[in-house]
Amino acid sequence: MLMTTTLDNHVRTVLSALTETEQVMTAASVPSPRLAAEWLVAGVLGCPRLAVFTRSDTALTEPEQVLLGAYTARAARHEPVQYILGETEFMGLRIGCDPRALIPRPETEVMTAMVVDDLRRSGSAHPAIVDVGTGTGCVALALAAALPQARVTALDVDASTLALARENGKQLELSDRVHFQQGDLLAGFDDASADVIVANLPYIATDEWATLSVGVRDFEPRRALDGGVSGLDYIERLAVQAFSVLVPEGRIYLEIGADQGPSAHALLEAAGFSPVSIHSDWTRRDRIVKGVKS
Repeated sequence: MLMTTTLDNHVRTVLSALTETEQVMTAASVPSPRLAAEWLVAGVLGCPRLAVFTRSDTALTEPEQVLLGAYTARAARHEPVQYILGETEFMGLRIGCDPRALIPRPETEVMTAMVVDDLRRSGSAHPAIVDVGTGTGCVALALAAALPQARVTALDVDASTLALARENGKQLELSDRVHFQQGDLLAGFDDASADVIVANLPYIATDEWATLSVGVRDFEPRRALDGGVSGLDYIERLAVQAFSVLVPEGRIYLEIGADQGPSAHALLEAAGFSPVSIHSDWTRRDRIVKGVKS
């Protein structure tokens, strides 16, 4: 409420809007307050975040000030900026996001880029890829965009989540390249029907839920985050199914928690994968486990 009043009465330029919005974010203990302010102002202006800095002396219109005030009030309650703006960026694609699905993370881009690199090096002509737990569809759509010859299936158990993925496919004009399918993990898939399986499944242990940030705990869908008692319940189930569904030399890529490397490695080995390897994200923390069906 303070932000709306202050903006209406005082803010006249993009620079002052950035400064005051950052102050409100800081006072509300919002993570990365400056970055949040930049995204909010960019959303109001309808421009890329970095373009905000070329407009520092631009005067905000009254409607823009009112909209920024409303956005800032929501962000101060720790609602994720991506939900406020209704979109985010993933692998260069603009991905629509709302509470039907988990917000795409930079860590997931690392896994997606690894899949792209491996498939390009392998020279596979028409790889069959299954993205399990597709959420917004970000991984499936990024793979389809980067690998035009791939046959990509985007799979999710939740109908509303899958609807969001379909919306993103239509918006990005990739609907003809991705098959959207509802299902519980790989139930119903034929043996030896996929070359690659990729998944960002829930991997937060149930007893860790209360320790998550307010923005995650109160706004993002718990079904996309809670991985059961061990945090690896879904991954353990998927590993067994994936070994049957993959062709010989097929590969599985799984996003995991930073402390789950050894456990996830053991699960893939127990399912029959060899070799199994752990890969780090940009912060040098364990983030991806990869297994090959030998």
